Amino acid sequence: MKLLICWLLLLSCANYKVTKVGGGKPYLYEVSRDYSLSELAALSTEMVTTSRRDPPVSTLDHLFSKKQPPVKRIGILIFESEVQPTRGGLAGENKIYPSESGKQILTENFLSVWEQSLPIAGPALEVSAGEDIRSARALKQYGSPVTDYIKTDRTTLAPGDIGFLEAGRRSASATVINPRELRDLSFVLVPAYRLMGGPKWSEQNKHYINDLVKELKLDAALVIMSEVSWSAAQTDKRSGEVFPEELKLALSASVLVPVSSYHSRLERLGIKDRPNVTLSYRAYQSEISVPAVISVPPQMQNFDTIQRELISPMMKTYKDLALMTIIRIDRDLRQTH
Repeated sequence: MKLLICWLLLLSCANYKVTKVGGGKPYLYEVSRDYSLSELAALSTEMVTTSRRDPPVSTLDHLFSKKQPPVKRIGILIFESEVQPTRGGLAGENKIYPSESGKQILTENFLSVWEQSLPIAGPALEVSAGEDIRSARALKQYGSPVTDYIKTDRTTLAPGDIGFLEAGRRSASATVINPRELRDLSFVLVPAYRLMGGPKWSEQNKHYINDLVKELKLDAALVIMSEVSWSAAQTDKRSGEVFPEELKLALSASVLVPVSSYHSRLERLGIKDRPNVTLSYRAYQSEISVPAVISVPPQMQNFDTIQRELISPMMKTYKDLALMTIIRIDRDLRQTH
């Protein structure tokens, strides 16, 4: 089934040109440095790749020209993460592993970064409050309820949420994690973002996006995927090459415009054809690896070490990447005003 889905996605991309901007230059990011917003704006053109692709009818330039309604008001409707996924729920050689509750707390912390950063780095945007989205009537009509792994009213990690595990010990098997009170729209083990995000136009969950955007009076929806993993120092058995300990982060975000808006924009252009798809105005992707301390002596294998050496640099880097992505989104959406 998963192979069939991937084949269909590849088929949908055929014969349509994807235009990419940014992300192609070498960069130097220092995790210990406090970057100003202007410095992050300069880095964003080097670290964040913007992708776009024209839909089946008309072009993005015509559909989002300044003669059309601007795209200003947005909200985060889908937010997913994959945090240190394991095969079959077994720990490997990377030593530190979160539980399901730890993954969900980190996911909710990632979402908080976006909600707090959008007004700072996106002054041209009007952002729907998270509580308005979570209380929307349309939200309950699609997908499935998100499993509550935390089961208490807390937002910070505790020692039981993440710890050192020996290889072969059981670890969290849950892969795609959503914040509590949102909806799970993944399919089998395929995240919703893989199905509906990216620069492509899509029919996946089009009614969910359309109904929620209309109820909340939004111009567009943000769908976001966060991927976080880390690895201990390793030596390649064949080449003998030593790979350092590092933390890897990847952010993917798409600005999706619902089918109803697509139709109204086509109508303004005098085009009668009405494809029933969600539009992607732009998609954004960034990846970064930074040094991490994973392997420590037994006396240091505790929660304090994890917080200091892994969680703190991870959250700081994640915030910087999110800010850079928002800066690019804000800059692109200004073109519609």
